[in-house]
Amino acid sequence: MSFNLSLRPPIRLLVDVVLLGLLIVLVENFRRLWGPPTKRGFFCDDESLMYPYHENTVSPTLLHWLGLYLPLISLVVLESFLSHRKDRGPWATLWPVYNTVRWFLYGYVSNDLLKGIGKQAIGRLRPHFFAVCSPHFPDGTSCSDELRRGALKYHTDYECRPNLSQATEEMIRDVNVSFPSGHSAMAFYGLVFVALHLRRRRWPLPGSLLSPVLQLACVALAWFVAISRVMDYKHHWSDVAAGSLLGAGSAFAVTRAAASEELQWRCQESLASAKQEAAVVDAAAVKGGQQMPHDLSLVTCQISN
Repeated sequence: MSFNLSLRPPIRLLVDVVLLGLLIVLVENFRRLWGPPTKRGFFCDDESLMYPYHENTVSPTLLHWLGLYLPLISLVVLESFLSHRKDRGPWATLWPVYNTVRWFLYGYVSNDLLKGIGKQAIGRLRPHFFAVCSPHFPDGTSCSDELRRGALKYHTDYECRPNLSQATEEMIRDVNVSFPSGHSAMAFYGLVFVALHLRRRRWPLPGSLLSPVLQLACVALAWFVAISRVMDYKHHWSDVAAGSLLGAGSAFAVTRAAASEELQWRCQESLASAKQEAAVVDAAAVKGGQQMPHDLSLVTCQISN
């Protein structure tokens, strides 16, 4: 996602839109392209899989608002407010918004893709596996039969009986995609990204504790979403830890990339401005018959690259 800034803005924008579109299509169809997740077995006396089924404290709709829509809207509003200046051209005003949004979306789809690979490849059973699946073996027995109790056997040949557990098709389909936690990954990515962005912009009210308090609120909200997955028996604690680290790590990586790209853009913008000023000064010096020194900002900017 790092492109030569000498390309014209419409070309860069078109390339970014096409790449992000392809990544979004890949992520949205990832489960279909990958196929069924890995089918893992279990022990009948595994107490970590015996928790009851519980509804979501944080629904998927609320999760998308917390991890995607609200962060994206807030970033667009903030960057539009900070970059609005009457003495700047349209592209110079829009570029910080464009740069922040493209890296945020790139990190979002990357985070979702890595999460999906983990879920499909590992196929870990959820804590409410027995309550939802009600597994039965080919001989018609189940873990509740006397024959199976206390037997240290790892069972891989079984079928879920949703007619006994009253589970829906979606619940059965998701019963073995526990690792990592998707809720934790999405919440930590979106909200940590916003927290890091506020830190980088030193907004609002630089020098006060207002910005750190807002950053803390973002992280606390992501933390609540993560621990709710353990409270609801949707994930093991290690699933939540992995999802949280994945989301936070993705946010750190893309905010750093966005900051580096912005630094390069500002450097080139300063170079162009300095060259224009130097040309005006040189022209005036030629008329006056004097040799003017070169602008040191050109050297400084080239070194920073």
